[in-house]
Amino acid sequence: MCLLMLISYAKQELLLMEDELTTIVTVHPEPLDRMKAALVCIRKFLQRQLQFITDHPFKDRQEEASYFKNIKPQFYYHYIFEVALYNLVTGLSCGDDESKRAYYHDELRFAQRTFKEHPFLYQYYRLGGNELDDLYFVRGVAVQSVLIPEVPELDSAFSTSGDYLFAKFKAYEMLQEYIAHELSNVGKANRVTFARPGKGAEPLKWTGDQVNAIELGYGIWLSGQLNKGDASLADIMYWLGQSLDIDLARHTRRFDEIKARKLVSQTRFTDNMRDAIRQHIDNANAFRPNVLRRANRTGSKSDE
Repeated sequence: MCLLMLISYAKQELLLMEDELTTIVTVHPEPLDRMKAALVCIRKFLQRQLQFITDHPFKDRQEEASYFKNIKPQFYYHYIFEVALYNLVTGLSCGDDESKRAYYHDELRFAQRTFKEHPFLYQYYRLGGNELDDLYFVRGVAVQSVLIPEVPELDSAFSTSGDYLFAKFKAYEMLQEYIAHELSNVGKANRVTFARPGKGAEPLKWTGDQVNAIELGYGIWLSGQLNKGDASLADIMYWLGQSLDIDLARHTRRFDEIKARKLVSQTRFTDNMRDAIRQHIDNANAFRPNVLRRANRTGSKSDE
């Protein structure tokens, strides 16, 4: 199996799952109903992941380790978070503001204890280590209990010694975000709703070439995407610069470089974006033949 195709498929599935979870939060305001619906949703997508890697075996240990280190925890941490969130919310008593603050501080210390119980693995997680991936993220590899203590019994066909803990680390980091958010709301009449966990944890910053951001800005302006086409080029460039933390003040001069391109496409960046999107769609569709057949049949009927 091609790892890039696996990543593309998993990203699409993760987006679908997170969309469903967002809907569940809206539809099920009661904690128990939310947790039950969320766990059903997450189990469904985990089962689809298991079926996928069963149908498309990994070609080597490196590919397997990459999946269980970087992809599966992105699904499973939602499961751990929803259970932890239910316990947190239902444990809160209807006391005064001071008792609520004390409760949240206690829960924050409890969440932080998870990281202290696994100091080596947590540092490995935080620093992005890879030297021991073959040990922690390949199925069937036995790890001494002193290195991985208190890990629950897991499905050996879909688990490694490390992927559960990586998911737990991410879940409890998110739980800390939630608790900090709730602490900031204590005593306030107008509560601010907590967004789906993990969204926008780090400010986004443009790290590509400046000229690519300028090409994007011209594309938005020329295709009339903002304010029904009435937004000026200067306003769009200022908006992009502020949003992406990049200086686009010299966009006119830099655009002359785009026009002067001879050996490559003048719209190289947007061409690459188009190709990347098409490749992403092709990779995802490669593993959804049944969906495509149903869509084609539906399209054929509607054309008649």
